[in-house]
Amino acid sequence: MKVECPRCHNQNNHYLYEYLGEYYCRKCISFSRVKINDQRLTKRVKYSCQTVKYHLDFQLSSRQLEISHQLLQNYINRKNSFVWAVCGSGKTEIVFEVIQYALQQGERVCFCIPRKELVKELYQRIRTCFQNIDIGLLYGGYEEKKNAQFIICTMHQLYKFENDIGFDLVISDEVDAFPFYKNEVLEEIFSRCCLGTFIKLSATFVPKDIQNGELIIMNRRYHGVDLPVPQKILCPQWLQRWLLLIILLKKRKRWIVYVPTIQLVEDIVHFLKLFKRNVEGVSSKSFDSQTYIHHLKKSSHFILVSTTLLERGITIEDVHVIVLYSEHQVFDERTLIQIAGRVGRKPNYTTGDIYFITAHFSKEIQKCIHTIKKLNQMNV
Repeated sequence: MKVECPRCHNQNNHYLYEYLGEYYCRKCISFSRVKINDQRLTKRVKYSCQTVKYHLDFQLSSRQLEISHQLLQNYINRKNSFVWAVCGSGKTEIVFEVIQYALQQGERVCFCIPRKELVKELYQRIRTCFQNIDIGLLYGGYEEKKNAQFIICTMHQLYKFENDIGFDLVISDEVDAFPFYKNEVLEEIFSRCCLGTFIKLSATFVPKDIQNGELIIMNRRYHGVDLPVPQKILCPQWLQRWLLLIILLKKRKRWIVYVPTIQLVEDIVHFLKLFKRNVEGVSSKSFDSQTYIHHLKKSSHFILVSTTLLERGITIEDVHVIVLYSEHQVFDERTLIQIAGRVGRKPNYTTGDIYFITAHFSKEIQKCIHTIKKLNQMNV
């Protein structure tokens, strides 16, 4: 039997299951059950044109304005865009102009991000900036105004639109992050929902990511200062936590210490508390992560030990970073670039310390540093 799932195009019989004489696909069943004979018809709807406006409390940089206009022209010309914008460059605001234009034309817009917490934060930011438009919000366990012209949602929630009203413009941030990156089912759902043009945003694109669209690079943060370059420190694994302690004792600052595993979070927190350090740890098992992040923001001398949970979506003024056991396989180039991007984001604190403490200089460490230096040297 040779059949194909109408959603994810799976043809592997291993993922097909027969129930009451009909087959459905188990490869994408986590989104909803799809029968092999189902018709998947995403439709386009024209909304009434409105006078949609937005405002910002600050002025975009010359490069941000240039990219904003370029994205608008690409959309008018029905050309997809990939925006490679370094961490802290202010990439969210550069899409507001094209969003406004699309909504004024009566077209439907979606802004999607992988993680729920970032979706809620984005919703609040955009709702404050945009006027005269209803905005829908969807994430796991929550749904508001699903039929609105402008939708903000997690990428998982796109499945609710694949057999409904699709989008003329889809903007997706952090497309290189879990769970979207290399997820064939989510990528297929994304393609099905996007009936017009997409804009994909990331701080860590690689050449193979750029397909069917134009690459636009924003290699400077809005304050115009070079990205801080990590410092490599070669140290045996058994000695790394002691070197960590020396650095922390010598420089009393705000620190995020990244480690590769949850167990190491607990071990390092326990170790540092033996020396009366003001320290806490966060991981996917933590129930009070936001409380400790708040402590980090408010205290001038606080250490937060974290897994890669905090590699993205966190901005702390005057924070410094240490990556312990940075040779570990969990720290690939993309992850290390994102971690380094936590430092120097604010105009009053444009630089900071980034230490990669490692037993050997892995290829991922070398690629990370090479990429950051290359971005600093680009003249765009």
